[in-house]
Amino acid sequence: MLSRKSDSGKLIHVSVVGLSGTEKEKGAVGIGKSCLCNRFLRTLADDYSVDHISVLSQSDFSGRVVNNDHFLYWGEVSKTSEEGHDFHFQVIEQTEFIDDSSFQPFKGGKMEPYVKRCAATKLASAEKLMYICKNQLGIEKEYEQRILPDGKVNIDGFICVFDVSTVPNRPIDKQIDAVAAILNNLMKTKKPIVLVTTKNDDSNELYIREVERLVARKEYKGLIPIVETSAHENINVDLAFLTLGQLVDKSKGRSKLVPYVEAARARKEHLEMTTEAFQSLITSQITDHQSLWSQTYKKFAKHDELLKFTQEFGSANTQRIFRRHVKRLKDEHVARKVRGYMEVLPDILQEMIPDISVFHECDWPTVQRHLKEHPDFDSYFYKCDEEVICGSDGELDWQEDRGKRIPCHVLESGEAESVFKSHASALQQEQKKMEWKKQFKQLLEDTGYVTPGKLLSEIRVLFMGRECFEALSEQECQIIYDRHQKDIVDKAKHNFQELLLENADLFYHFKSIAPTGTITQDDIKEITDALKDDSRYKALDRLDQDRKLMLFQHLGFVHCPIREHCPAFPNCMDALIERILSNKAHRPSWISNGQWAMNGDSNPLNVVILSTKSLANELTAEIRSLCEDDDIEIDYHLYTLDFRVIDGDVSLPQFSFQSLDFIPHGCFCVYSNVESFQYIRESLEKTLVTNLEQEDRLPFKGLPLVTIFSPEPDLDDELLLKLHSEGQNLADSVQSAFIHTSVEDEVFSSDRFSRDVILKAFRLLLEIIKERAGLGNIYQTVSEPVEPDIRIIMCLFCGDPYSVENVLAPLLSHHWSVMSGERSVVIETFLGSSRRRVEVIMSSFHGANAFREELVHGFILVYSTKRKASLATLNAFSMNIPNLPIQIMAVTDIGGANAFFTNDLCHLLITEGNATADRLQAHFTTSNSSFQHKTAYYTPFFKEVWEKKPEIEQAFHLEEPIVDSSLQSLCLKVTIYMCPGLQVYPPPATPPEPAPPDH
Repeated sequence: MLSRKSDSGKLIHVSVVGLSGTEKEKGAVGIGKSCLCNRFLRTLADDYSVDHISVLSQSDFSGRVVNNDHFLYWGEVSKTSEEGHDFHFQVIEQTEFIDDSSFQPFKGGKMEPYVKRCAATKLASAEKLMYICKNQLGIEKEYEQRILPDGKVNIDGFICVFDVSTVPNRPIDKQIDAVAAILNNLMKTKKPIVLVTTKNDDSNELYIREVERLVARKEYKGLIPIVETSAHENINVDLAFLTLGQLVDKSKGRSKLVPYVEAARARKEHLEMTTEAFQSLITSQITDHQSLWSQTYKKFAKHDELLKFTQEFGSANTQRIFRRHVKRLKDEHVARKVRGYMEVLPDILQEMIPDISVFHECDWPTVQRHLKEHPDFDSYFYKCDEEVICGSDGELDWQEDRGKRIPCHVLESGEAESVFKSHASALQQEQKKMEWKKQFKQLLEDTGYVTPGKLLSEIRVLFMGRECFEALSEQECQIIYDRHQKDIVDKAKHNFQELLLENADLFYHFKSIAPTGTITQDDIKEITDALKDDSRYKALDRLDQDRKLMLFQHLGFVHCPIREHCPAFPNCMDALIERILSNKAHRPSWISNGQWAMNGDSNPLNVVILSTKSLANELTAEIRSLCEDDDIEIDYHLYTLDFRVIDGDVSLPQFSFQSLDFIPHGCFCVYSNVESFQYIRESLEKTLVTNLEQEDRLPFKGLPLVTIFSPEPDLDDELLLKLHSEGQNLADSVQSAFIHTSVEDEVFSSDRFSRDVILKAFRLLLEIIKERAGLGNIYQTVSEPVEPDIRIIMCLFCGDPYSVENVLAPLLSHHWSVMSGERSVVIETFLGSSRRRVEVIMSSFHGANAFREELVHGFILVYSTKRKASLATLNAFSMNIPNLPIQIMAVTDIGGANAFFTNDLCHLLITEGNATADRLQAHFTTSNSSFQHKTAYYTPFFKEVWEKKPEIEQAFHLEEPIVDSSLQSLCLKVTIYMCPGLQVYPPPATPPEPAPPDH
């Protein structure tokens, strides 16, 4: 029959007994009764203690917890068996307290020996408090106070504890005898008994067998089950009490007695799963190395992973796992930063020790001293204490005020030394490899067997045994060989192209005989037969398809000469001439017609940027990125830029548009949101509308403006449209151009101000400046023709190695030179006693085709004395020129008679050029390519052409001939290939004047 019922069910009163007494009786330590009770009653790891009371002072013994008794009241607890039955336990521990003064058991009342006293089934102690821990004694009020109900207890069953670990001063026989005596007395009570072995985590197999023999004695009738436990490891503790509970209340079944080894294995798996779950939670959720435990605990206080781990291991271990994880995060963070420093260090070493190979054999401290003594040391390193490298909060970041500098103590680390050695070694190896590559490249250049189109595999045997070849990988050798092949193939193709140009007469012959027909295979054979003996032809024998393609392309170009197919493209002479004329004609000399007009030869362009500071600085930075030395090119114009940023109250002197050293030519008004728009609107109303227009009375209504709207990316559509509309209205009211950057950019750009937007803004500003300054067109164009008196074609050969600007300089630098077309100018000069207008059409030889329908009075044919192809093309071109006045000009590196003796090629080409001039009855002169002649350089030739103008025009208009019929017949038959619209004109009545002297 059970002793008592609680509100929640039957309460089973358990008495825990076992060997007790002084050290003489029980040995150096106790048998584990208190630890077993502690683990059973207080399941949380934080509530478990391995140190419990045994030796007390008189005051502690008399206190309400011990209450002058030799037993402890441990309290009550509810447990559930594996079968689902609930049990409610009240636990008493029978022990023997020792006086700390006499080291003998306390004496009180009727004192029986422990083996008899522990078998008591009725206990009483008024006002006795529940025992929690030994620190509770003397300060009971600071702990939970729970009194033994009714001050008495009736025991329902016993747990007899047997320690199976080896303990000094406790022979196994002594414990066997004591436990046998206890069991004998317990059997007399006829109460259920469970023998619990403790400390099985440190057990002695001999002791376990002795326990088994003890309970097998016949006097115990096999009624005492054994449960193997470990309170420290929390293994089978609940099973021991539940087994007793089932013996007391047999209606609740019987649990299986699990051996310690099996239970320990299951417990280990459970703890590993609990640990893994908690560590996974921490790892996945805590990624900041600055995380604090207090914040983390609040965040995960209700997570099962945290609660279960804390229950099993305690809060100290929980915090230890957290701190270990945070330390790992911090270590990884520091390691990342150090790696970042180590990545930067090689570049710093390269800057501070360019010839790092000198220090390759030096020890690292020597290198450190050299670095610290370097004048630029502070530019790359900063000093700080090593212990605070991570900052007060553990942070290790690049500091803004330190730029990309690294802490100098990093040099003391082993990583820095390893980086230096690796870096020095890598550089040495790289230098060796670069030297090997150079040697191999030189070997290829020196080997005559390496020809265009030949594979490396064909000549590999020639390089066997060479260090530069053997030391490089096959891929590296192939890359160098491929580059060399490209170089020699490009050179061979260039030479072959030059060969084709040198045989211009051959190709012009086919053009003449079949201007609209097709080239046959026989024609191709005739051309190749003429070229095949030349070494430049043979050099492409292995690239026959490429050679044929070049030949066909050249034939196509001769038949249909357009600049895109020109061998010199994109530097075709026509394109060069157009660029030169555009720059000369478009570089304006501004007339100072107003306060904001531009003036001077240097073309300064002073721009005010009216905006908020950040937006103005951003636009200024983007503009400067398009400049070179503050010069910007806009539609072939060169302007020197200067800026004045206005971001304050424009009514104040320091924010005025104009200062003593800054006279603006225009203004960019830039806004991106409501705030910046209001600012530019108020500023314009103050400065432009009121001050400038009313006071200065400018002829063009104020400073030229361009309003630029570059919206913030987070503006909503409604506000965006509103700001666009108001900006457009503002621009209209002040006669300003308006640009919306989002609309102007056709291609997405991450920059707020793209290149196209900036150039468009400048173009609009310049147009307004010209309009308001009253400039209009600054040069005459074809839309306003200036009818010339005579027209001359100057032909130059594409790709010739001389300065085209110097050849054209006498025409373009003339004091009265007007552009009449993309490649033509009209100059006004005295021819005889009157001023005459001469139009000079400047063209490539192949580009002269564009002027075939126009009346031409003469030719200036220019060639280079350094290039056979140049004179060959001139000769082929001249074969179809009628008897018009011609001047042939040979461009040399050195002027005068010295040019004739420069080298054999120059000598040859000057001689042949003279012969051509004699054949054509033309003037011949030489010109220094590095010298600009005076404006009158071509005047003698223009004078001759002017004098022959009547007879030339008479032939062109097919008027009554003034020469014999045979000449007229010739005039009607001959057509110039390059200028087929030009007719043959009669020869001059008198021999031409000698060529003008060199200038």
